[in-house]
Amino acid sequence: MARTTVSWRACASSLVTLLLAAAVASCGSATPDHAEPRPGSTQPAPHVLERLSRTQRHNFALLRTPPEGLPARVRRLAPGSPAAVNPALAQRIPVTVPGSYWLVPGIGQLCVVSEVPWTPGIGTICTRTQNAIKHGSGTMTFIPAKQAPAGMPTRLLVGIAPDGTHTAVVHTKGSIAVVPVVNGVFVLRDSQHGPSDSIDLRRTRGT
Repeated sequence: MARTTVSWRACASSLVTLLLAAAVASCGSATPDHAEPRPGSTQPAPHVLERLSRTQRHNFALLRTPPEGLPARVRRLAPGSPAAVNPALAQRIPVTVPGSYWLVPGIGQLCVVSEVPWTPGIGTICTRTQNAIKHGSGTMTFIPAKQAPAGMPTRLLVGIAPDGTHTAVVHTKGSIAVVPVVNGVFVLRDSQHGPSDSIDLRRTRGT
């Protein structure tokens, strides 16, 4: 059984941003930090992914189905992204939890776009394709205490994992949650108060 571990500390600021303002959060950027627009110059429009890369299609079964595209309303509300994503290639993530989720491919990156009832606007979390293959990717939100009925889980994690992954083990402050991965998707609902410390992906031997 092969095992891969991903630390969520690198994305902690992304998760906080998503929870507080539903703004863009990205691990890795398509533009170098030192690149700044020159005064008075017109910046060229960013390239957009025209078709899935062989790597993206080969590793994620969800992307091997006909794309559904982001709904027009979500496209209007979604914040800009440095990942050069193509909304037309978006695929709905099939989960039975509150909200809507999409996997959206970009140039060298994969993004999870989310719309949840308790978070204003649209959230976007992006990671490099190779990182998503090694560690999976996902989005985490928290239901405000005032909106959560008594006994209802307040933390929601919706994630995607590469082909051959059967379990995600979520570590949070000494607590461990074992979550099945079904068709490349995993969902965790609990009442932890912070982001995960790390996630282990357990794969079928040979993948």
